[in-house]
Amino acid sequence: MSDVYDVICVGAGSTGLPLAIKAAERGANILQIEADNRIGGTLHWSSGQIAAAGTRLQKENNISDTPDAHYEDAQRVANGQIDPTVLRLFVDNAADTIDWLMDIGFKPAAGTPVAGESHEAYSTRRYLWGDNQAISILDALRPVHEKLVADGKIDLRLEHRLKSLISDDSGAVTGVVVDTLNGEQTFHGKNVVLACGGYAAGPDLWNDLNPEIPLCSHCNPYSRGDGIVAARELDAQINGKEKFLCTFAGWLEDESDPTSGEFLALSPKARNIWEIFVDVNGKRFMKEDHQSIDYRERNLLKQPGMRMNIVFDEGIRQNASPITMLDPEALKAKFGAHPNFVKADTIEGLASELGIPANALKATVDEYNASVDSDEDKAWDKFFLIRKIENPPFYGIKAMGITVLSPAGVAVDEKLRVLNTSGSPIPNVYAAGEVLGFGRTSGNAFVGGLSLTPAMAFGKILGERMLSW
Repeated sequence: MSDVYDVICVGAGSTGLPLAIKAAERGANILQIEADNRIGGTLHWSSGQIAAAGTRLQKENNISDTPDAHYEDAQRVANGQIDPTVLRLFVDNAADTIDWLMDIGFKPAAGTPVAGESHEAYSTRRYLWGDNQAISILDALRPVHEKLVADGKIDLRLEHRLKSLISDDSGAVTGVVVDTLNGEQTFHGKNVVLACGGYAAGPDLWNDLNPEIPLCSHCNPYSRGDGIVAARELDAQINGKEKFLCTFAGWLEDESDPTSGEFLALSPKARNIWEIFVDVNGKRFMKEDHQSIDYRERNLLKQPGMRMNIVFDEGIRQNASPITMLDPEALKAKFGAHPNFVKADTIEGLASELGIPANALKATVDEYNASVDSDEDKAWDKFFLIRKIENPPFYGIKAMGITVLSPAGVAVDEKLRVLNTSGSPIPNVYAAGEVLGFGRTSGNAFVGGLSLTPAMAFGKILGERMLSW
């Protein structure tokens, strides 16, 4: 234990673990605090998709790629909305990060890298993951980190939640105040790194920063925005809230809890879409099985409250692949017993349960059934037209856009130093990971690997060379 640590790392997830490892290997005296009772952070929730240009894996597969090409490709997918300073820092350091992960035991899934999978495709194969989602990455980091903790080179404190930053008369950050199971504690450090995630599990901060976007989140429950709140108290610049794109799609399991979001299986790449999607007016508003997830997400984003209704019948319920992870009988029992899962004996009755105009829904279903008969959907060009919606009971799911990442975050410079509202660095405090805001690293789109990989790359380079003591 030290009176003044060389580094205080707030968070032990995708940024904090590489940072602590690399700083400890340089001989730094490190305090690492984590609000959870385990290390890993959002790695326990992430799908684990990462990307880099110029990796050893690419070279082994005869793939020619460069950081410049990655930069241009990412901005193309993100509509030019990624912070150029942050993106440049990332693409120039991403390959070394993935090579290092492989050196310590990470094994890419067979067949990777690929150009695209869950999101819009890159122009070349630089996108990869492990067999066990982000746990594959955690399993590589954990033994290295645990040894450094056991050797006393990292002072790890679990169930320690950041309350505030301490600064001196000059405005330089000198430590942290932390809430623990034993009460409030204060720690002092020469460098403080905010690596404690976003705010998608913090309804109060969400409603403060993004009041226009209804929250229905599925994410790490410790992503409460602690780093953003603490930095803002020191006049840190918080921006990027407008760079939001919902995930398609899900429902709130508990209507009173905006963090109880659950996913529906609505990707046409994973299952055929037998159902139709209708808006608050009872009309279809998109091609349900369009191959572009960006198309589907943006169409849902445009709907009032990011809400839609999924409509089908008993024949589809019996024959389609499961639309949730629930057991089929458990799902069937949910209809009529949960406010977001309704059923009725008639289309008009279903419309009443969904709160949409009955005449409009009846006309929409009739038009869709005619499309199935003719094997041509003139309205929306839906591809999968195997079965009409005609056999009661009729079912409806009240779905909405899911939030998995928070858009706004702390502004930083090319050294990842936190900037104040005047654009100047606040001395001794840095930030990396989702605390920067998803919009800063991925713009207003989901760019493959540009959430998790920057978090790890920035943690690694902070620990290697950006912090001084």
